[in-house]
Amino acid sequence: MKSIHNLLVATAIVGFIGCSKKDKNDAPIVIQQALLDTIYSSTYEGIIPCPDCPGIETSIRIYNDSTISRTIYYQDKNELPVTKVGTWKLKDSVFQATFDREKLFYKIKGTDKILRVGSDLKEVTGELAKDYVLHKSTLFKSKNIECEYVAGDTLNLYNKIKITHSKKDHFNVQFTHYNKLDSLTNCTTKLDAVLDKGHHLNIPLNKEKGNLRIIFTKKEAHVLFENISKDSIKFNCNDSLRFLPLEGSYRKLKSTL
Repeated sequence: MKSIHNLLVATAIVGFIGCSKKDKNDAPIVIQQALLDTIYSSTYEGIIPCPDCPGIETSIRIYNDSTISRTIYYQDKNELPVTKVGTWKLKDSVFQATFDREKLFYKIKGTDKILRVGSDLKEVTGELAKDYVLHKSTLFKSKNIECEYVAGDTLNLYNKIKITHSKKDHFNVQFTHYNKLDSLTNCTTKLDAVLDKGHHLNIPLNKEKGNLRIIFTKKEAHVLFENISKDSIKFNCNDSLRFLPLEGSYRKLKSTL
C-alpha cells in the first residue's frame, strides 16, 4: 500500500539552497487521485464541540461530482438530525464546502481522517484539537442498526421500533404503539424499508413520493416524514385505522437482537 506521504505530496521541490522558509510554506499541495478515490467512497464522522449541548454529531460524505452532504445532530436537544447537500472546491489539501450561505472547511490528513478547520484554514491546536477530527467510519454492518428503539413513557404511552435485516439492502421495520392503561389499543404495523447509501432506512408511503426516513445516530434512531404531512399518516391495525404518532427520536435499547 502506498504510504500517506506518497499520496499527499508537495508539488514544489526546493532546488535552491537560498530559498526562504516562507517559500517552502507557500508551496502548493497536490492530492493524488488514489487518496481522493478513498475519500469519495467513505463517510467521515465525529462529535464537534457544542456551546450548549454535549456535542454535535457530524457525518460528511464528499462525492466526486463536487457535491458534499453533511448530517448534524445536536445531542440532548430533542431535535431531529438535519442533512444538507452542498458543493465543494479543493484548494491544496482543503475542501471548501458551501451549504446555502454557510461555508465550512475540511482539511485532508491522510487516508482515514479529515480535520474541521476555520476560515483561515489553520488547524485547531491544544486540548480541543482532537474534537475537530472526523474519522473514516468503519464498514457498515446490518447488525449495527438491528435493535429495538423506544420513545415515550414506557410506564404509560410509548412507541417501539424493531428493526431486523431481511435481505441485501432490505430491512423489516415493526412499529408498535403501547398503551399500558388499555392494552386493547395497542397497535403493530410491519413495513419494508430500503437502506440508502447514507445508511438511512426509507419507507415509501404514497404515490406522491411521500417517504418515512429513519436516521441513526450514536444512541438513537430518528423518524421523520418527507413530502407528506405527518398528520395524514395512519396505519391499519387490528381492523381499524388508528393514528400512530411516529415522528421523533427513539432511544436505542441496550439489548440488541
